[in-house]
Amino acid sequence: MESIDFYKYTGAGNNYIYIDARDKDIDWIELSKNISDPNFGIGSDGLIILDKSNDADFSMRMFNRDGSEGEMCGNGMRCLARFAEDLKVVPQNKDKISISTKAGLIYVKPQYSNKIMNSATVDMGKPIFKSELVPVISDELSSGMPVVYFKHENLELKLYCVNSGVPHCVAFIESPVYDFDLENIGPLVESYNKFPNKVNFEIVNVLNRNTYDVRVWERGSGITLACGTGAAAVAAVSQKLQMHNQKLSMNFPGGKLTCSWDGQNSIFMEGPVEFIGNGTYKL
Repeated sequence: MESIDFYKYTGAGNNYIYIDARDKDIDWIELSKNISDPNFGIGSDGLIILDKSNDADFSMRMFNRDGSEGEMCGNGMRCLARFAEDLKVVPQNKDKISISTKAGLIYVKPQYSNKIMNSATVDMGKPIFKSELVPVISDELSSGMPVVYFKHENLELKLYCVNSGVPHCVAFIESPVYDFDLENIGPLVESYNKFPNKVNFEIVNVLNRNTYDVRVWERGSGITLACGTGAAAVAAVSQKLQMHNQKLSMNFPGGKLTCSWDGQNSIFMEGPVEFIGNGTYKL
């Protein structure tokens, strides 16, 4: 039976399977669904593959747990940079690593401890608030952002919408995020008819001006322990609402992510990188 080498990394608990695809022709959609299964596969939030690129150090394709393909992945981007370095696709201590994605060219700046890349900062690009580019069918515009009012039974949410590489909507709530029924409400928001391409969904508690608690429902994967594009989305929305001073620390269930945004240029997202293990998977 044919097999394939795999590697597993996590960024703040957002864990993916990584595969070197430079010499492989595989049904990645089917592989993502199978290998991500926690009971019959390896178990992960999805599959990320590294391939050749003509305009960057390498390219990235990202598949969610359900096999759907995303434009990019912020946490996955950091780990992919480490994966590329471990494979010697890029030299160690390279100041800036360029990655081609479906969302455009992304740059990652590695950070080292004891000569091991244990964290990185990703240039996430400029957030997009135009309704047709999120995309979203908005109910109104507020502070220059499209807004959707979501209602389900007794629950009402004001969703601020942004594309931070992929579509996101953000809700600030008063009750603790860990008391929120994300398992049941998450899929309803993801598939809400206001979002033509579906959407990722963050719920947020504001602890103080520069520290938030955040939970996320990821499009195509469900509840995950962290989300890099989600962190960028929360930072972008809250900066537009003048809720923080350019730098925001977010506590996700899997760890801390930090974003900086001046309100004009790229968002910079920083977080951890950890190698979990590697092995061989039977196809």
